[in-house]
Amino acid sequence: MKSFVVTGGAGFIGSCLARRLVAGGGRVLVLDDLSAGFKRNVPSGALFRKVDLSDDRALARVRPPAKLDAVFHLAAQSSGEASFDDPRRDVAVNHLATYNLLDWSARHRCRRFVFASSMSVYGDVPAGSGRVAEGRPPAPASFYGCNKLASEATIRAFSRHAGLGCTILRLFNVYGPGQNMLNMKQGMVSIYMSYLMNGLPIRVKGSLGRSRDFVYVEDVVDAFLRGAASPRAAGRTYNVGTGVRTSVRALLRELLGAYGLRDWRRWVEVAGRTSGDVSGFASDPSSIRRELGWRPRWPLSRGIPQMKLWCDETRAIWKGGR
Repeated sequence: MKSFVVTGGAGFIGSCLARRLVAGGGRVLVLDDLSAGFKRNVPSGALFRKVDLSDDRALARVRPPAKLDAVFHLAAQSSGEASFDDPRRDVAVNHLATYNLLDWSARHRCRRFVFASSMSVYGDVPAGSGRVAEGRPPAPASFYGCNKLASEATIRAFSRHAGLGCTILRLFNVYGPGQNMLNMKQGMVSIYMSYLMNGLPIRVKGSLGRSRDFVYVEDVVDAFLRGAASPRAAGRTYNVGTGVRTSVRALLRELLGAYGLRDWRRWVEVAGRTSGDVSGFASDPSSIRRELGWRPRWPLSRGIPQMKLWCDETRAIWKGGR
């Protein structure tokens, strides 16, 4: 039986990954401080420890249940906007925690370390630049992006020093069932859908011409699994996105259509902007497609209705929670 650690496994992407690992017969230890996740998200069959990864002494007290095949590091403060509220805490949660976990993983002789980085490391890419490949010079526009980029550099240095096989996945705009519908500072799809779920007009901060590369959570989990399984992925950095650039306006049309709403003026309000926001760009995912055989299977037209079904089923949890 293979053994894994999933940090952030009580959160959105981490809990989806943990469920897939458990379903595949793996022994899974979830580490999460529950600052953004929920204990109910931890799948049945997984072990759980509440721990703040930025506290190295607390992490040192954690013992893996068996020799580890892979550590998946998804725990993070994952909002560019929120990173401006408390930059020092963002450094601790998104950078120091990564170093602590690398050290812990090496001490426990883990074979593979797969890190959830972000498209935020690229910053605001000029219009007309086309799809962005991994070789583009990073220029983060938020403290969140800065700390993800710092973590990437730390991972590369640690990998050379300790011989730990590391893979970095730069996630684009992930959405799908399991998102925290109460977090109004992270996740464009979930934020907008939260308004509609509560019968309120969508409040859009910024231009409708901004764009994002939306990638469905199950496709992202596939990327993590391939990143851990392939020897070729060790030492590599990959974009995880669809390569499709979707405007905010087009996303709104998809959402309103899913809810059967037609009155744009009634259901869309545009005002203000978000700190550290970017105009948007699409990924170039050709590296992960070529080297790991990964391809997204969930276009937005399929993913949005599926997410709405989940929201309808869990509405009692989220209703009115703002």
